[in-house]
Amino acid sequence: MKVVELSGGVGGARMALGLSAIDGIDLTVVVNVADDLPTHGLYVSPDLDTVIYTLAGMEGPHGWGRAGDSFVTNTELARFGMNNSFQLGDLDLALKIYRTERLGMGDSLSAITDTVRARFDIAARVLPATDDRVRTVVTTTDGLVLSFQSYFVDRRHRDHVARLEYEGAASAVPAPGVIEAIASADIVLIAPSNPPLSVWPILAISPIESIVREHSRVVAVSPLIGGRAVRGPAEAVMSDLGLGTGTTAVLASYRGLIQHLVVDTADSSEAGMRDGVSVVAMDTLIPGRVEAERLALGILGL
Repeated sequence: MKVVELSGGVGGARMALGLSAIDGIDLTVVVNVADDLPTHGLYVSPDLDTVIYTLAGMEGPHGWGRAGDSFVTNTELARFGMNNSFQLGDLDLALKIYRTERLGMGDSLSAITDTVRARFDIAARVLPATDDRVRTVVTTTDGLVLSFQSYFVDRRHRDHVARLEYEGAASAVPAPGVIEAIASADIVLIAPSNPPLSVWPILAISPIESIVREHSRVVAVSPLIGGRAVRGPAEAVMSDLGLGTGTTAVLASYRGLIQHLVVDTADSSEAGMRDGVSVVAMDTLIPGRVEAERLALGILGL
């Protein structure tokens, strides 16, 4: 069975881990790159790296970064008055340095990611949504215009969101293999990632949105449990953008794109047909591989 997953960071990475554990699954993970940023002269791809480390079984205790990493270099940056709020571990720095050097040589992000995937012995394909520059820009209700990392890391996503823009998406071209993978997939799965912040930037690339919309079997997993996000500001952002709350907001986020929505058992009262979408309740909390594989099997059973 060919499965394409549209993924953000931790939730998407764990969903991919569950799918990759199932025999007979040909998995391609298409990853958001609108959070990418230059940090200390290095090119950082937070969601790509989270997916890579998780599939390799090397993710850090919070779901991001490398397991067993140290932060000597990151701590030392404070000596020189540099902003070290974006935590880069010493092991993690090696990947950032490698990516930055190859980008400087003219190699594409997708080619570099494929080399990294192979070096970590990952069987699944991991593709950036695009090799072009796409960046999420957040306008707050106070009129501030912020980069994603300023909003999410520096300001700890406390601001209310008035508008989101995906700078560069209108002219961006899907990375090689993305359209082909979606077109040939038996199932397209939208991970339990933040819809406006992690999935919409992928869908803002119009050829990707078009082919997903045309697909006959698209399943989304809600990032909410009991109406609240496990981590991050998903419910707050959807509410700020006028999408509503709970399952209603998730359905509105993916209107016209999905045939099935998987919600947590805590939201089982929402199950049934809603706006032409089959809403199904499963245990969607996936702290590790076992739970992620169980959820993946349930989804594939749809």
